[in-house]
Amino acid sequence: MNNKRICFGSHCFDFIFGENALEMVSFYIQESEFDRFFLISDSGVPDPVVHDAARQFGRLAPVHILRFPDGEEQKTMTTVTKLQEEATRLGANRRSAIVAVGGGLTGNVAGVTAGMLFRGIPLIHVPTTFLAASDSVLSIKQAVNLKSGKNLVGFYYPPRFVFADTIVLSQAPPRQVKAGMCELVKNMLITESERKGFTEDDFNAANVYSPKQLETFIEYCISAKMSFLSEDIYEKKNGLIFEYGHTIGHALELAEQGGVTHGEAIAVGMIYAAKIASRMELLSEEDVSVHYKLLNKIGALDDIPLKSHPDSVFHYLIHDNKRGYIRLDDERLGMILLGGVGKPNVHNQSLLTPVRKALIKEVIQVGI
Repeated sequence: MNNKRICFGSHCFDFIFGENALEMVSFYIQESEFDRFFLISDSGVPDPVVHDAARQFGRLAPVHILRFPDGEEQKTMTTVTKLQEEATRLGANRRSAIVAVGGGLTGNVAGVTAGMLFRGIPLIHVPTTFLAASDSVLSIKQAVNLKSGKNLVGFYYPPRFVFADTIVLSQAPPRQVKAGMCELVKNMLITESERKGFTEDDFNAANVYSPKQLETFIEYCISAKMSFLSEDIYEKKNGLIFEYGHTIGHALELAEQGGVTHGEAIAVGMIYAAKIASRMELLSEEDVSVHYKLLNKIGALDDIPLKSHPDSVFHYLIHDNKRGYIRLDDERLGMILLGGVGKPNVHNQSLLTPVRKALIKEVIQVGI
């Protein structure tokens, strides 16, 4: 069992991860700390996982389970409002806590719900996917979507605790595990961290890993993330590097309307970003090859069911949530690019590089 103390400035929380991590709930949370728990989960999370979490938190205080439909289209303020109405109807108050049991979708919806209700009540994350455990809960960003783009409405709100059971994570469908591995590969491409505890030879295209392997992967992701975010809690400076692959990836995710996972979209987004950087003579062909090598090791580029037209992807691309960080003319978009593996490209002291829209369109049209 691992416990990492995660700090974003003065905001600190315990991240407990390992086999049967949920059994540690009563060790870290006092029985009188909360009067009740509102366990929020989307319908895609297996019932046994939800009910086991309810059982563990139920040892401390009454638990109310609130479910909402699965799907990226549910990540809206409409869903948040419905959950807040239901929670208040069931007696939520300032001594209550929101428990997010699920992947990134649930984590964000529950995070916005907690941060707004009574101007903020405690939030506890129980990630049930490797992607959530290695990425989204390692940030204090909480956001939902608008029709025009991903994560356009939200705020920064830290959790009180994170409990990640690596047995649950290892039993998830391989495609879900692969989504998390895509983010792990992203960390390998953007940072020079040597504190891995594993090599690429430990990867497999089937995306079947033991709980102990996932524990090692999570520990690396924590190290990689916090090496930047501990001093950039709002991810507006060096922390922007974790948006690598996300500019085109988020647009692709929306254009595909749920047909690809977040991880698959980011994998494609990183390939596009690498090709763009190569065309701009920022990244060598050898470094582009490293992208393909690592992503192929985890089968990330195999059989991705891309169906959307490039024009549809570009429509969402121009509403990227990083707009406004740097001044751009109408012919350019800001993108996170690399100047080498582990070396973010810096343009005028910013990690956002102006890229011609025409070049982006060309690369997307060619494909991966």
